[in-house]
Amino acid sequence: MPMKLSDLFVPKIARSDPKVRKKAVAQESNPVVLKKVVENDSDPGVRQAAQQRLEEIQAQG
Repeated sequence: MPMKLSDLFVPKIARSDPKVRKKAVAQESNPVVLKKVVENDSDPGVRQAAQQRLEEIQAQG
């Protein structure tokens, strides 16, 4: 999937490609950002990855 021009101006976690967002979620450490992804992302796989990452962070803390 080619990157959209608008993707140049947003963080990876907000890009149009779900694969890019999923990778960004795996590296994210801010629980507030991850909760927003869980609640708002259009892709179920990205939401699930964000939920798993959030649980990992909470288990560490």
